[in-house]
Amino acid sequence: MEGDSESSIEIKLRKGEEVLFRFESDLTSDGRFGKEVLVLTDRRAIVFNPDRGKEKSCWYDEIREVRFYDYLGCGEIEVVLRNRVVSLIRFSRSKATLFRKAARLLEELSVGRLGVERNGERVEVEEEEEGGVEVRKVLPKLVGLLKPYWYLCAVAFLTALGIVAVNLTPPYLMRLLIDEALEAGNIGLLVKLTVLLIVVYASNTVLSIVNSYTLNYLGERVVFDLRRRLYDHVQKLSLSFIDKYGSGRVISRISDDTFRIRWFLTWGIQSLVISVLQLIGIGIIIFSMNTYLALFSLLPVPAVFIGLRAYRKKAWVYYHRAWRKWADVSEKLVDTIPGAIVVKAFSQEERETRVFVDRLKEVVSANLDVVKLNLRTFPVMGLITSISAVLVWYFGGLKVIAGEITLGTLTAFVSYMWQFYGPINTLSYLMEPLQTALTSGERVFELLDREPEVKEDEKAADFEFKGAIKFENVYFGYEPCVYVLQDINLEIKPGEVVGIVGPSGSGKTTLTKLLLRFYDPDKGRILIDGVDIRKIKLSSLRRQIGIVLQDPVLFSGTVAENIAYGKPEAEPEEIVAAAKAAHAHDFIMRLPAAYDTNVGERGSRLSGGERQRIAIARAIITDPKILILDEATSSVDTITEREIQAALNNLIKNRTTIVIAHRLSTVMNADKIVVVDKGRIVEVGKHDELLKRNGLYKRLWDAQFAEEREAVKAKIRLR
Repeated sequence: MEGDSESSIEIKLRKGEEVLFRFESDLTSDGRFGKEVLVLTDRRAIVFNPDRGKEKSCWYDEIREVRFYDYLGCGEIEVVLRNRVVSLIRFSRSKATLFRKAARLLEELSVGRLGVERNGERVEVEEEEEGGVEVRKVLPKLVGLLKPYWYLCAVAFLTALGIVAVNLTPPYLMRLLIDEALEAGNIGLLVKLTVLLIVVYASNTVLSIVNSYTLNYLGERVVFDLRRRLYDHVQKLSLSFIDKYGSGRVISRISDDTFRIRWFLTWGIQSLVISVLQLIGIGIIIFSMNTYLALFSLLPVPAVFIGLRAYRKKAWVYYHRAWRKWADVSEKLVDTIPGAIVVKAFSQEERETRVFVDRLKEVVSANLDVVKLNLRTFPVMGLITSISAVLVWYFGGLKVIAGEITLGTLTAFVSYMWQFYGPINTLSYLMEPLQTALTSGERVFELLDREPEVKEDEKAADFEFKGAIKFENVYFGYEPCVYVLQDINLEIKPGEVVGIVGPSGSGKTTLTKLLLRFYDPDKGRILIDGVDIRKIKLSSLRRQIGIVLQDPVLFSGTVAENIAYGKPEAEPEEIVAAAKAAHAHDFIMRLPAAYDTNVGERGSRLSGGERQRIAIARAIITDPKILILDEATSSVDTITEREIQAALNNLIKNRTTIVIAHRLSTVMNADKIVVVDKGRIVEVGKHDELLKRNGLYKRLWDAQFAEEREAVKAKIRLR
C-alpha cells in the first residue's frame, strides 16, 4: 500500500522526520518470498524487514541515480550513491507498476522535485516526474492559455478595476453622511449622498454582472480549448503511453485537472491581481487618513506571509499525494464499470467494492492531510486579523472620545481596514487553489509536452500500396531488453494470403501491431513495397491496412455508424454492401431499428459473433490493400464461421491478407503458413508441407483435432 502518512511498521525515525510514502514488497532482498517495506520519508529512503527486524536506509543527498529494473520474474530498485551501488528492494512482477511509481517518487525526492526540506534548507521544485515540466514554468504556461482571449481578459480586468474603484467610494461617502449630513442636520446633502450611494451600488451590480459573465465565458472557452488539445494529443500518442499510465489517469487529467485550471485562470488570476492592487490603493488611503491606526492594521501582515511560507513548504507533497490517490480511484472505475459483466460473472462484486472502498479511504486520508495542513495555517491568520481589527476599534475609539478624530472618520477607517484585510485573506486563501492549479498544470503540461514514441518522419511518403510486406531482422519487446519477437525475417508478396499460427503468447498479434506502427521495432525494419514503414505517413499506412481484432471494439452509436467508422462519408449502399460481405446483413435487419439500432456501450447489446461480423464489415468498407484478421472468426459458431470464411475468400482476392488463427482450419488454404513460437519464426510453408515435417505445426494440428474429437465424444455421452 502506498502513500500512508504514518507507518504501522516499527522503524526508527529521526527527530522531526516525517513518513511520506510506504510501499510493501512481496520479496526479500535475497529473492525469497516474504515481506519488506520501502518507506520514503522527507529525508531518506528506508527498507525494513518486519520478520527479521532489519533496517537499511540511504539519505537523499547521497543518491546520485535511481535505477529501476524489470526482469523476467521479478524487479528491483537500485540506487547509485557517492561511492557504491546499493540494491534497495526487490519485488515480483505483480508489484512492478507500484514500484515503478516508487522509483519515480524516490528520484523526485532525491533531487528535491517534491519540494521537501533537506537538512533544514528549502529545495526548489524543479520537475515533477519523468518527462515532466519545471514548476517555475507552469505558471507562465497557464497564463499563456489566456493569450487567444486577451480581449475577454481586458474586459474582465477593466470591470474588476471598476468594481474595486466603486467599492472604495462608500466608506468615504459614509464619513460625509455621518459627519456633514447627520451631525450637521444637512437634509439636502443627505438626499444627495443617498442618491449617490444608490448609484454606486447599482454601478457595482452592473459591473459585477458583466465581470461574472465575462469570466465564466472566458473559463468555458479556455477549458474547451485545453480539453480539445489534450484529447487530440492523447490520440496522437503511442499505445505504450496508455499501457504505462493507464486510461484512468489520462481521463483524470482531461476532466478534473482542466476544471481546476479553469477556476484559477479565470477567478484566481483576477483575484490575485486585483488583491495586490487593492492592497496598494487601500494602504495609501488608510495611511493618509491616520498613520497611527494604520500601523495597527499592518500587524497581521507579517504573520500572514510567515504562515504562507511555512504552508508552501509542505503543500506540494500533500497535493501531489492527493492527486495520485484520486487518479487511482479513477483508474479503478475505468477498469470495473466497463467490465461489469466480468465482475458479475465471477461474483466479485464484494471484492471490487472492498478494493474501491480501500482506495476511497486513501483519498479521504490524503484529502484530510490537506485539510489539516490548511487548518493549521488559515484559521490562525484569520484570528490574528480579527484581533488587529478589535485593537483598531479600541485605540480609534479612544481618539474619538478624546476628540482627535470624528466618529465618521473612524467608521470610514474601519471600513477601509476591512477592505484592506480582504485582499490579504484572499491572497492567503488563494494559496490552496493556486497549489492545486499548479499541480494540475504540471500534470496537464506533462501530458501535452510528451512526445509520441512512434513519430512520423518529416519527409514521410503517401502512396498507394501494392501490398508487398517484408520483415528484416526484427526484434521487439514491450519492456527494454525483454524481447517478445526475435530475429523475425518474413516476406509476403502482394495479394498473398498468409496464416500466422502458434501457441498463445508466441507473438502473433505483436507482429501486426508492428506492421501498423502502434510500436516501432527495437532492431531491424519493416518494409511495404520496399519502403521502410517509418518513411510512410501514418495516415496513409493505417488507411490502407484494415484490421479485425480478436476482441472487437465497438463504440456507442448505431450499427451503421460503427460499420462506417473508417469511412464516415460512406453511402448507405456501401454500408449495406460491406455488411452483406461480412454476412452481417441478415441479423442486422432483424434488429429493432435495423442499421439504426444502437449497439450499446462497447457493443453490449450484441452477441460476440454479431460484434465480430460488424467489425469485419468495418474493415471491408475501407477497401484496404492489406487486410489483417486477428482471430477474426474466434467468436462465432461453426456455421457462421463457414459463412464468413466464404465471404472472406471473395474479399481477399487481389489483396494481401494476414490471418492470425487459433483454429488451424482457418488457414489450411493459405498461400503460406508461418509458425511462431516464443517470439521466433520456427516454420514456414503450406499446410501439407508443414504436416509432413512433423514439427510444431503438426503437433498443434494433432492436438487441436484430438481436442475436437474428445469434445464430440463428450457430447455423445451427454446424450
